[in-house]
Amino acid sequence: MKKYKKIDSRLRGNDKLTVSVIMPVFNAGEFLPKAIESIRKQTLTDFELLIIDDGSTDASYRIMMTYAKRDGRIRTFRNKQNIGLVKSLNFLIPKTHGRYVARMDADDISLPERFEKQVTYLREHPELVACGAQEYIINERGARIAEKFFPTDEKTCYNLIANVMVIQPPLLLAHGDTFRALRYSNHTFKNDDISMHFKLLQKGGFGNVNEILFKYRKRENSLTHRNPKHVYFLALLVRLSAISKYGYAPSFLNLALMAIETLVVSILPNRAIIGLFELVRHTKAHHARIVGKLQYFFQPA
Repeated sequence: MKKYKKIDSRLRGNDKLTVSVIMPVFNAGEFLPKAIESIRKQTLTDFELLIIDDGSTDASYRIMMTYAKRDGRIRTFRNKQNIGLVKSLNFLIPKTHGRYVARMDADDISLPERFEKQVTYLREHPELVACGAQEYIINERGARIAEKFFPTDEKTCYNLIANVMVIQPPLLLAHGDTFRALRYSNHTFKNDDISMHFKLLQKGGFGNVNEILFKYRKRENSLTHRNPKHVYFLALLVRLSAISKYGYAPSFLNLALMAIETLVVSILPNRAIIGLFELVRHTKAHHARIVGKLQYFFQPA
């Protein structure tokens, strides 16, 4: 196994590390080795990986410390007690030094060219502040069950953010100085990611690399699948507040879609909502591109 010396992640002359990766961990020992290895195997090797254990009761801390001893690019932190995802992320953000900051979750897998292609994409699109990419959906055993596609152009991302997550949160890569000036808001569940996206959107546009660069792990016990109705309305409140708080200006069509979605979610039981969620958001591979094209077709010119 190749070993890397400790990196001085402070400014090196007028230069910086290319990517700082932030990864919060809580009882993810089953998946953590593959997540860390997927970062270590990146074709872009000029990175630092900041991992914080948020009071895990499994082997997560031991696993991350084992990797830190092998690879000097890994920096570790530990919360004595569980303080939650948002506070853990906000602890890590000011400790980053890279030109770009990337999110990573402890149960997902980054494909080898993820950072290289995302960094290249942002360099080629200076009007953008952040980007994601396309992804596979895998189950808890790591088997591929679907593909998920995101809009690639800035205008479509801006329009669709009123209705869907246009960048998968752990696939986000943003300009470092911009990201370090922001913090996640302590909303319930995943709405901290939605509000962070609106904060970033004030600083520049979004886009997505048009290649699959990530494996997103679907967990059956997630809150989305236990109570999707509750999750939807929490997200709706954040999106509506973004109109006044962050100056977001959705199109009439996207507001209409929001109203239709709200009506449908209000009427349907949770089980039916999960079925629709699976159809639209986690579409099987052979249907995914068709759904993606339909999303583009119904966007305003």
